[in-house]
Amino acid sequence: MTALHQCPLLASPALCTAMNVLNSQSTTLTDFRRGAALSLPLLAAIVPLSALFGAVAIGNGLTPFDAVLMSMLLFAGASQFVAVDLFGQDVPAWSILLSVLALNFRHVLYSAALTPVFRPLKWSAKLPLFALLVDPVFAITEKRTAEGKAFSVPLYLGLALSLYAMWQLGTFLGAVSGSLIEDPRTFALDMFLPIYFLTIVMSFRTRPNWAPTVLVSGLLSILVYYAPQFGLTFLGPPWHITIGAIGGIVTAVLLATPKGPGRSAERAADHAASPALQPAKCSS
Repeated sequence: MTALHQCPLLASPALCTAMNVLNSQSTTLTDFRRGAALSLPLLAAIVPLSALFGAVAIGNGLTPFDAVLMSMLLFAGASQFVAVDLFGQDVPAWSILLSVLALNFRHVLYSAALTPVFRPLKWSAKLPLFALLVDPVFAITEKRTAEGKAFSVPLYLGLALSLYAMWQLGTFLGAVSGSLIEDPRTFALDMFLPIYFLTIVMSFRTRPNWAPTVLVSGLLSILVYYAPQFGLTFLGPPWHITIGAIGGIVTAVLLATPKGPGRSAERAADHAASPALQPAKCSS
């Protein structure tokens, strides 16, 4: 936790409080910048991926305004690709909604995994954070939490809002220039999405039981994906993502070893000590 600003010995309480408020604001801005800096390595994947979405959206009959509006409201890469693909196939609206729900179900699991982080916050603060809880934001937040680092709302927002802004920019660029690329596969642009998710998965490779969890999740996802070819037409895409994720979670739970109370208490103390969750105090 950042140390409180030390006030002069004869300073008035009002001056002391003002100095601590300024110090708290400085810490908030610093954390926001640190979060934005964490997003920089991801931009090499985020911008091309969002530009690809913009191009695909235009190819399926959406206008640039439609594409950008969808990115602003949905902000969920994989499900956006699925949705615009279904738009061009004359399928009922309920089928599109169900497909998007199946793909985005993983975000429910993300928020559940970060319950210790979000629990101290009020619902008015949680809701916008949930809306920004996309794959890389979850991966980085979970990794920092596992390392015992205190959760910082400004850092979280710096990371998430930077990715959000770049996603909108990429979507716009892809939408206005999408007609220049007739077939994204010619330039292997269709590989950005699987590489993007593979990078996130690999970032957890040092965690206990990573290999069996990934193996079970991957095999289950493949089986569900090809299930319609064996007569199980109620399965197949996009359910392979949701069912594979659940299978991985169950495997991780079964293989997990209980942690001692000391580690839990230590992490709880870290969260309680987070400057983002504590009001500024005047030290004597």
